[in-house]
Amino acid sequence: MMRKRAKELLGVVMAISVLAGCGSAGIQVPERTLTKAQDTGVYKEAPDLAAKVESGELPPAEERLPEEPYVEQVESVGTYGGTIRRVYTGVSDWNSLNYIGARHELLVYVSQEGVAQPNLVESWEYQGDDNTTLVLKLHKGIKWSDGEPFTVDDILYDLGVRQSGNVPLEQNGLGAAVVPDGAKKIDDYTVELKLKEYYPIEYAATFEQPYAPEHYLKQFDPRYDDTKTWEDLTSAWCSYTNGKGLEDLPQLSPWKVSSYTDNGLIVAERNPYYWKVDQEGNQLPYVDTIEFKYVASTDSIPAMVAAGEIDFQVRNMQFSDYSYYKQNEEAGGYRALALSSSSLGPCIRLNYACEDLKLRELFRDLEFRKALSLGIDREAISDSLYFGLVEGWGACPLEVAPSYPGEEYAKMYTEYDPDTANEILDGLGLEDTNNDGIREIDGKPLTIVIDTEDGYGSGPVKGIELVAEHWRKLGIDAVVNTIERSLMLARWQDNSYSAYAWKLDGAVDPVRFNYAWADLSAPDYLWHNVGVPMQAWYHSDGKEGVEMPRFIQDINAKCVEALGATDDEERAGYGKELSALVAENLFVIPTTTYMECGVVNAKLKNVPETWISGNEFCGEKHIHPWILYYEQ
Repeated sequence: MMRKRAKELLGVVMAISVLAGCGSAGIQVPERTLTKAQDTGVYKEAPDLAAKVESGELPPAEERLPEEPYVEQVESVGTYGGTIRRVYTGVSDWNSLNYIGARHELLVYVSQEGVAQPNLVESWEYQGDDNTTLVLKLHKGIKWSDGEPFTVDDILYDLGVRQSGNVPLEQNGLGAAVVPDGAKKIDDYTVELKLKEYYPIEYAATFEQPYAPEHYLKQFDPRYDDTKTWEDLTSAWCSYTNGKGLEDLPQLSPWKVSSYTDNGLIVAERNPYYWKVDQEGNQLPYVDTIEFKYVASTDSIPAMVAAGEIDFQVRNMQFSDYSYYKQNEEAGGYRALALSSSSLGPCIRLNYACEDLKLRELFRDLEFRKALSLGIDREAISDSLYFGLVEGWGACPLEVAPSYPGEEYAKMYTEYDPDTANEILDGLGLEDTNNDGIREIDGKPLTIVIDTEDGYGSGPVKGIELVAEHWRKLGIDAVVNTIERSLMLARWQDNSYSAYAWKLDGAVDPVRFNYAWADLSAPDYLWHNVGVPMQAWYHSDGKEGVEMPRFIQDINAKCVEALGATDDEERAGYGKELSALVAENLFVIPTTTYMECGVVNAKLKNVPETWISGNEFCGEKHIHPWILYYEQ
């Protein structure tokens, strides 16, 4: 019954397939169109920008916009003004800014049908027999928030710094797929990229974008000024962190940070050079300002919502609070949202390269991992945290994924069977010799410390605490260590952790989002890692780090095959084999499917009733927050 009920409530997820399928839920990415306003060159703008034009502080809108700006076909033409109030959880929570549109404009968007649509890139073309030459043509006339043109030089600059390895930049996006010195400038708006392997353009819609404001960052670059250091450039770039440098860093997004305080209030104001208009020629965005208030703990969010202090938020919200949000909708002046997710629920990622060699050996034993999975009461987690709306799920993608290998794998090792789990642990020689309730390993208590954050990435801490409670019943001293995200990152990087909890992102396509389903990422890409020293071993051809266990090597090899496939059907076939390997080997210890919740101010318009939430679609950005406006 729970499976049937969960499938009905999660039916909106069936709208997502990165490579196939479609649905009516959510909002579609508007197509680029032309309007009469564009034909006549007459545009309207926000009153604050009009005042700056009048005073000579800004050029007219016609000079700030491209000759052919992108036009958003909005359901309701909005009015200018107002502030959207949000929360964020610290310097590492840069996506709270990104997901609302205050950072990282995308090269392309992906519709819910999985179709790439133009954004910064107007067109693209693959060349060569193996499709490893990609030609991008930028939309002409887009300007940075300081008025400087956006050109191919900004892509070349990013790639040059990225390939130097001197600035920490994300290593799973298009930029990382380009071979060293593999970018060729055709003209100011056309670039040819030589790729290490075929890289479908729709993959670029999620990860960090391979461009940066060269005209601005060069002043901090030691290659141009020997009084500067790479640390200076990193601070100015704020690649995937929040920092003071954001105040001056030019952006292409609808809003840009104008005021920043570490673990304090962040304010983003309208970008006067944002390059999109609505169908009546009104320059977007409609809303003036976005404010981000720091919260030290997500526990404070429900009270802020009920008090009407948050206007639009999904990230960092916990579904266990959904009933509370529904009860307080009228008093708080908002609408509560129940959203299907493109991720799976929290899972435990064991460190297969942990410093404790006895634990490392144990973690690498599939029988031990089976015992851990069979010892989790997933129905209790669903009932306690999700009102029974999610279901126990294996380390397997969702049914809508092109790589879904079948129900056998979706339910593999998910039955709650503590008796079998105990038999396995006994068979491994993990006994409680002193009758204190804890099994021993090499004469010491079998302790697993599970790092988790009190925020969005790990999922509800209560869920991890339930997992730990279930494992303690098996005689495993499971300890939940709740820390701030930046501390988790530091522990991952220096390999001082034994296990951590994180949502299993990318459940709609493990090939596209392989950073969560294989171990191919570079050592400086920490998200979803299962032991950074193994990533170093993989990328150094065994010269550095810690050797991967055979099953992870097999997972990686299958993922590489899938990534090299240029045919969708062939890629899906390899993807199913990859997914089966992940599930059979319990690459991670899974819990359930996942749902997210959010709130939206009742006066905010152009917000759809529902949509697909998750990192894969850049969270709230998928509904285009720049078209939201406040009802007068």
